[in-house]
Amino acid sequence: MIPNKIIDISDEGLIRSIKNKDGLAFKEVFKRYWQKLYIYAFNVLRDKDLCEDIIQEVFTDLWMRKDRSDITNLSAYLYKAVKFQIFKQFRQKKLIINHSEQFDDFMSEHRVDELIEYKELQNRVENLISELPEQRRIIFQLSRNEELSNKEIASKLNISLQTVKNQITTALKSIRKSIKILTTLFI
Repeated sequence: MIPNKIIDISDEGLIRSIKNKDGLAFKEVFKRYWQKLYIYAFNVLRDKDLCEDIIQEVFTDLWMRKDRSDITNLSAYLYKAVKFQIFKQFRQKKLIINHSEQFDDFMSEHRVDELIEYKELQNRVENLISELPEQRRIIFQLSRNEELSNKEIASKLNISLQTVKNQITTALKSIRKSIKILTTLFI
């Protein structure tokens, strides 16, 4: 491909080139769509840094999935990916608000010593998670903290869906077992 003629290539041609690991084609897609996608996200979220992160995530994902994607309409694919990331942000913010409200309720209903015990237990659970084997910990955190589906985790880490399920199950068993031991110590 002649570098100065890449701007004349259709979106479909660029996608074919990206599937063949053509970095120039990817750069052209980035140039064509970055600003449009950013404006689309900014009109919804009104957060410059968050919108930049979302667009970066969409383009990173496009490049990482270049071998596995069957994109027929590049523009529609990119806008849909941004829309998905925006919804993901709303879902995460809603969860944070819900957890904050639950924590406030908890604070108002319980004594200080119960709160201290709760925080100690919460810290211990976080330590248990950090002590998991690296791959299991990463999978568990992607599942619980980033709320990715098992399929998304498998795709992101390039591992089988069954491996993701097994690792999450094993992590939960390990954490539950340790929590049982800890709760008997608290009682």
